[in-house]
Amino acid sequence: MPGNGRRIVRALEVIELTGGPFAAFLPTGTPYFDSIQLGMACDRKELDERISSRVQRMWDLGFVAEVRELEAVGLRQAPTASRALGYAQILDVLDGSSDEVFAQADTTRATRKFARRQDAWLRRDERIRWVAPQIAAALEALRDTRFGSTA
Repeated sequence: MPGNGRRIVRALEVIELTGGPFAAFLPTGTPYFDSIQLGMACDRKELDERISSRVQRMWDLGFVAEVRELEAVGLRQAPTASRALGYAQILDVLDGSSDEVFAQADTTRATRKFARRQDAWLRRDERIRWVAPQIAAALEALRDTRFGSTA
């Protein structure tokens, strides 16, 4: 954390607002609500393929045009949003300092890295029950049926 300015600022905000240590807001073993937390345990190779496919779909569905429109209404002035995965890479394309092929590949690489960090963080949370992707898909279908969604 010492090299991550945004996390330091966030930790200081939490300390100032609550008067307590930032560590008090990290996951504990006792759930606040009676709930079950599920995580999808996906094979790394499969996850990498899914990320690549997702990034390709983003590009296919007009992500570059979306960022161009957002830039016109102030995206660059939003310090967090302008550095979000994909947005930063496309802003480099719009600046002329990168091309779309590299931006897409870099977005895929950065998203994979982010997914690995999330996995490492979440694996430490003992409240999460890890399930196979097939089970996660079945649970999602059940949820949609149970709550009347047709999506």
